Amino acid sequence: MRYFIGILQAATIFLVASAATAQVRQITPDVAREMALAGEIVLIDIREPFEWAESGIPDVALTVAMRSDNFIETLLAIRDQNPDIPLAFICRTAGRSGAVTRQLYGAGLTDVIDVIEGVAGSGIGPGWAQRGLPLRTPDTPVNATITARQP
Repeated sequence: MRYFIGILQAATIFLVASAATAQVRQITPDVAREMALAGEIVLIDIREPFEWAESGIPDVALTVAMRSDNFIETLLAIRDQNPDIPLAFICRTAGRSGAVTRQLYGAGLTDVIDVIEGVAGSGIGPGWAQRGLPLRTPDTPVNATITARQP
């Protein structure tokens, strides 16, 4: 009986995660840049600071390290500044951004977007850098067109 309940719980978790994944919108890096420049999304790079330094940051992205102690608080501050604009997330290869968007969607924040391919590319596609999209250094400000501000 206990075994059966365990299988049922695992199946339920899988179905809930699958439903959240099915609902999270996905876009490519080039579309993300166009949408950010048009003010249609707020793009957030959730990689770690050493990754930003190594490969650069998308020129239109705010930065919030996913593993930082104030990750959720910073996301909420960005959301408060831009309550009607979807938050789009990018990482190195779209693994972390996919996980974050699914978790946020499952928690009720449904206006989230996963930028597939990531900065470095993945099996899905070449990514931000290989597409030749602009990158900035950590000490360079976000593209001046972007109205969202780093909290």
